[in-house]
Amino acid sequence: MNFKSFFRFFALFIIVLTFTRCSKKKIEIPTLPPVTGSSQTDIYPYKEWEDTDGKPINAHSAGVYFENGFYYWLGESKLNFNENTSFADGGVAVYKSKDLINWQNMGLVLSVDYNNSQSDISYGCRIQRPKVVYNASTKKYVMIFKLFLKGGGVELGYNGVATADKITGPFTYVSKFIAASPVNGSGDFALYQAPNGDLYHFTVRKSDRVFVKAKMSDDYLSPATAYVPCPGIASNTEGPAIFYKDGIYHLLASGSSGWDPNPARYYTSNSIDGPWTNGGNPCVGTNPLSGFGPEKTFGGQPTFILKVEGADNQYIALCDVWRPTTPTKSTYIWLPFRVKNNKFILTWLDKWNLTWFNNN
Repeated sequence: MNFKSFFRFFALFIIVLTFTRCSKKKIEIPTLPPVTGSSQTDIYPYKEWEDTDGKPINAHSAGVYFENGFYYWLGESKLNFNENTSFADGGVAVYKSKDLINWQNMGLVLSVDYNNSQSDISYGCRIQRPKVVYNASTKKYVMIFKLFLKGGGVELGYNGVATADKITGPFTYVSKFIAASPVNGSGDFALYQAPNGDLYHFTVRKSDRVFVKAKMSDDYLSPATAYVPCPGIASNTEGPAIFYKDGIYHLLASGSSGWDPNPARYYTSNSIDGPWTNGGNPCVGTNPLSGFGPEKTFGGQPTFILKVEGADNQYIALCDVWRPTTPTKSTYIWLPFRVKNNKFILTWLDKWNLTWFNNN
């Protein structure tokens, strides 16, 4: 073998050897993080709000419960049907968050009953404005909600009651009661739980549109007293939300105009029994996305007042933006506020987070 032949043979040997080794080597593919929805840093009132899976949050007319470092957002789970012509209520959903911005979907805690047409909460009923409190005596989480029975329209408004051993459910439907008036029942409501555990049910009486209240039973399952008018609060008051601070009860609400927004109402009292003083419309500014200002509560309706836990005098007003023909597209307006001189105002913000309280 001459030198050129040897060189060609050696070069071919090296190529074959290299290919053989490379073919046995495992190819490493970079690991990509799972897609779980973008981590958000701000709240954008009125805009669509996505959960940590990147899906729109579906929990309307909500209340928020705080426990062991987490906030739990419980609200109406809407189905993708027209509210005016079909059945759009699927039950109550819960979301979980540490920072009030990024919410994890924990699923339904109470579903309409798709199997038993005789159930009070059978598919076709309306479950609205759910609120949850904890009863320390019975050690049960108690959910109260507006309930319109299947086939009964909205002339007779019941209140449904469900209980659970955990805030994340499942909640078991217990019973219903007629509040305020045996003729037509009641409409929108708010709950106020006193420091001693007493629970009060504020609602609008459907028969004459008077705003009334009653004390609930010790187990929170039914009213324990008669409903009496709240002196000073105008008739046709809906969408109520109530909280207490430094000797003053504050009640934020709306008027009555169906699904359409209207001016906010605001009342204060130094007694749970009233009288209530009209504080006027607390809204300031204009929502550029809807063009609505105080005359339409920025396009929303109040549902709940949330206290920021671990902080002094930090609150958030929760409102719903209703889109009844496409209820799953309904959105939310959350705005922060402080109480100053025993009153508060709600100023429109395009976006915000909890650092807002550092300068206000």
